[in-house]
Amino acid sequence: MSTALKSKFVSHMDTKTQVFSWQVLDNLTSEDARAAADIIVNTVKANSSSVKVKLLVDNRFMERNGRAIVFTPEVNEIWEEAQRAVFPHVSHIAVLCSSILMKMQMDRLSRNSNITDVNQCFWNEQDEVMLKEAFDFLGIDANPLVTAR
Repeated sequence: MSTALKSKFVSHMDTKTQVFSWQVLDNLTSEDARAAADIIVNTVKANSSSVKVKLLVDNRFMERNGRAIVFTPEVNEIWEEAQRAVFPHVSHIAVLCSSILMKMQMDRLSRNSNITDVNQCFWNEQDEVMLKEAFDFLGIDANPLVTAR
């Protein structure tokens, strides 16, 4: 993983709960998104041989100057492709959003990728409430990467 990507994207596979989580910490270029998508697809496929993986996507930090960072259309296409690639290998996808605008964008991506059956996006001004809802959806109590801000 490139140094530039490490400052924008971090991930963790919890083999105990079968939850693969990641955080997007800054706007991703198309190259960043391709590299992150490769990590996601490879990790999910490598960990789903006996049981489907659950995904916890943390986009809460995608803000700049108090405004949500919105993915470019090119990055959206890369995410849609990655979602379609991992769909057969996942049972639940919880997406934490930084704003209602981002939640709407993530909901649209989910519909475009035909993953609405397993995907749920969350946004709440109260971070603890949003985390509890997402954790309940995934059937977990906590996550080592994703904690309250």
